[in-house]
Amino acid sequence: MPNPVRFAKVKRLLERDGWVLHRISGSHHVFKKPGRPNIVLPVHGGKVKAAYVKQIEEEIEQSD
Repeated sequence: MPNPVRFAKVKRLLERDGWVLHRISGSHHVFKKPGRPNIVLPVHGGKVKAAYVKQIEEEIEQSD
């Protein structure tokens, strides 16, 4: 499995596409964008698992 990605990098990627960090509940960061389902990211040790990053990349591609 690929290595985890830093949360700061994932957050920048989402924000560039118009997503906003709506709330944090424990380790779960919830991003919102009008007209799209929420994205919930579990963040542990400042990192996001590669599988979640792949899902985010797919979501961004679909919204283009």
